[in-house]
Amino acid sequence: MTADARVGPYRILRLINRGGQGSVYLGYDKRLHRRVAIKIYPLPPERAARKRLLYEAQLVASMHSPKVVQIHDVIESPEHLAMVMEYVPGCDLEEFLGRVRPSLASVLTIAADIAGALTVARQQRIVHGDLKAGNVLIATTGRVKLTDFGIARRATLQGGSAGSLSALSPEHCLGGTLDERSDLFGLGCLLYRMLGGAHPFLNEGRLDRRALLEREPVPLQERVTPDVELPPELVGLVGALLQKNPADRPSSTRVVRRILRKVALGIPLAASNSLLGEARPCFRPESAEDIPPLVPADLGREGRSRLPVARASSHSRWLAGLPARRVMPATAAAVVLACAALYFQFAPAMEKQVFIEAPVLRLAADADLPGEISPLWLVEEVSQVLREQLGPLRVAGPVGATPVTTLYADPARREGQQPIEERLQLGLRCVEMLCVFAVSRSWQGQQANQQAVLFPDMSAQQWRDIVRTTTRQLYR
Repeated sequence: MTADARVGPYRILRLINRGGQGSVYLGYDKRLHRRVAIKIYPLPPERAARKRLLYEAQLVASMHSPKVVQIHDVIESPEHLAMVMEYVPGCDLEEFLGRVRPSLASVLTIAADIAGALTVARQQRIVHGDLKAGNVLIATTGRVKLTDFGIARRATLQGGSAGSLSALSPEHCLGGTLDERSDLFGLGCLLYRMLGGAHPFLNEGRLDRRALLEREPVPLQERVTPDVELPPELVGLVGALLQKNPADRPSSTRVVRRILRKVALGIPLAASNSLLGEARPCFRPESAEDIPPLVPADLGREGRSRLPVARASSHSRWLAGLPARRVMPATAAAVVLACAALYFQFAPAMEKQVFIEAPVLRLAADADLPGEISPLWLVEEVSQVLREQLGPLRVAGPVGATPVTTLYADPARREGQQPIEERLQLGLRCVEMLCVFAVSRSWQGQQANQQAVLFPDMSAQQWRDIVRTTTRQLYR
């Protein structure tokens, strides 16, 4: 097999790690002048399996959080798939635990960041499914990021993909349904190992299947030296996370994070930032003189991005499906103009035009919101109120609505188009204990604003009622 030192437009600098599911390389994106991590997988021969892998890659790329390693690109070739990710200098938790017995403060920092990442995944209905130490990255900032949602899936999908033995839950072992509580079991295994120095169900790297399914692990207090006293709340949390029956585990990451925060309050402030100092000796050396290694040549020659173009209009998606040899640039432009003119010519005369800007969300790292809350959710709830207040209308905007095709810079020059009569801006700002929802309405040269305070531990229905009530107040 021939090889090259490129993956699509990305130059390979060196190998970072080689594992059973794929190799990870350090790459460089010369277009944006940044280093990236590139994980290369061999593509399965079955068409259905390929489609599923691509779907999962695109699904994971939809998550955006400082606690999750970001996906920049997905490159496909006839034989391989490459995930182009944010590069995180530092080390992984497996390397760290191989050299260091972490302090209680460091354990709590790692666990809290993992729980925060799982919260983000839950909001996208994603199950990680492989929560092992090698997928937890400790950055040079002293914080933790979760990576490699290698068998991520919608929470409603059935189990069946094999994860790492160290991350296996009882229901996964039995081929049952995986959900958020399966990842919480994996978090329990990591907490047990960080506190007790050993995995609860592995013996010399081999899984004790009977212990996983039937027996309780050795009590944590027996795993530590007699002079170490573990907080009872933390020991109780680990025991709850490791319950065989998913129904007996904590119901959500919100419960887990609340307990971790309570335990952290008992740690002296001077010891609360210990992770960076403990992990620094484990960090990978960085060098500007790395020699590019050999990677599969087909990814360099034939690799194509498979992430969908953001905010593509329905006209653009339709044109993308036509063979290139049949649609010349001039023809494509004419078709777009004709479609836009026809739509606005025959749109119902009484239909108002309302444009909702992309909601601005500023969420603190410790904000734990109901799983439904998202930019799309906000747009849908506000749109429902608009229809109640204004009657028939066309809601446009970049999130959860119909994209607007801008034919001229000045809206007044869009011949045959109905003008946008109203424009709304939505914002949500959250700290740990409270959130502020703001909505602004602009129409006929006028402007009105409303705000409301919400709390993260409110139910989704309470959030819905407050968001809708706040929006209705703009129309009184």
